[in-house]
Amino acid sequence: MSSYRYSAMNDLGRTITGVVTAENDVDLEERLKQIGLELLHFKELQEKKGSASGKVKMQDMIVTCLHLEQLGRAGVSLLDAVADVRDTTDSNNLRNIMTGVYEYIKNGEVLSKALGHYPKVFNEVFIGLISAGEKTGNFSEAFLHIADHLKWTSDLRRKIKKAVRYPIALLLVMSGVISVLMIFVVPKLVDFMLAQGFDLPLHTRALIAFSHAFADYWYLIFGIPLVIGSVLITMYKISEPFAYTVDGLILKLPILGNVSRKINLARFTHFFAVMFNSGIGILEALNSAKNVVANRVLQESVDTMTRSVSEGMSLTAAMRMSNQFPNLVVRMFKIGEESGNMTESLENINFFYDREINDAVDNVVGLIQPALTIVMGLLIFWVIAAVFGPLYQSFSKMNV
Repeated sequence: MSSYRYSAMNDLGRTITGVVTAENDVDLEERLKQIGLELLHFKELQEKKGSASGKVKMQDMIVTCLHLEQLGRAGVSLLDAVADVRDTTDSNNLRNIMTGVYEYIKNGEVLSKALGHYPKVFNEVFIGLISAGEKTGNFSEAFLHIADHLKWTSDLRRKIKKAVRYPIALLLVMSGVISVLMIFVVPKLVDFMLAQGFDLPLHTRALIAFSHAFADYWYLIFGIPLVIGSVLITMYKISEPFAYTVDGLILKLPILGNVSRKINLARFTHFFAVMFNSGIGILEALNSAKNVVANRVLQESVDTMTRSVSEGMSLTAAMRMSNQFPNLVVRMFKIGEESGNMTESLENINFFYDREINDAVDNVVGLIQPALTIVMGLLIFWVIAAVFGPLYQSFSKMNV
């Protein structure tokens, strides 16, 4: 098959553009007609099979999984379910992808192999869960587990953004206030005081020196941190030892280190639960869940835990040996192993981590907000004391 960029008209007379895979231009026109589009123009793209898939929003992925899960429970065939998603989705990229998946299935491929043609959208884990559903014959459960995991991941991202967005906004406001004060306000007040011959105290002279330095070297004051940050990010991406060291230091940070640990371990346990509940073995679930852990130190601990389990150690003993999981989590895993009801234990663990992450994020936001407010207040107090202190002293002398 080849990839084609097309321009077509829908039933409402609107022009729709996108990319879709087809055997030839006749096949392309036929596929577009199946989804209610009339081909206007097309151009063949020199790309590999499946690369026509653009990015798909997580919300669209969640809706698609729930759509397929509900249709599967209703007894609709897989081919008709894929066609229904293709015809009803509002995402052009997803429509193009599902058109290709429909054709692959129609030509005899299983769903996991058909999705495998679009690795940018359906990763190995997604395909692995679908493959597990194919083995058990229960696609609905597989799609339900995937949808639950995607919703949990989306919610986790929202919480992380909540913890990051407000401090960044406050820092930007502080940078703007400092710039205005030091470049425009303070110099004029200083010129006035110098013209009047006021006796300037130490904190006023310090403010004047800082204002002059800021006005002359503002590009260095803002530029140096940006350059250092860019270098550190680049080193983190290209140097594995450096990244490992940074990840270790992050875990040792007060408050933030504990939050980072909880978030990474929550990702691991939640994804392990998804894999295990989908019928995948413990070792394979551990290997797959390891990849969702972003911190290299914790990832190494999970890797060691996986090797211990493969050598015959119980999952609980391996977790306790890693010394990374809270005792409560280890106990719940132990109860699941001893009772044979690991599913319920995993649900309790996920509930525990969801609550812990919510509390941790709220605590971080609650600490950062007053800290930055105090810094802003001290800065303004410094300016007021440095400027109005000499003025008050001079007026006092005049009154005497």
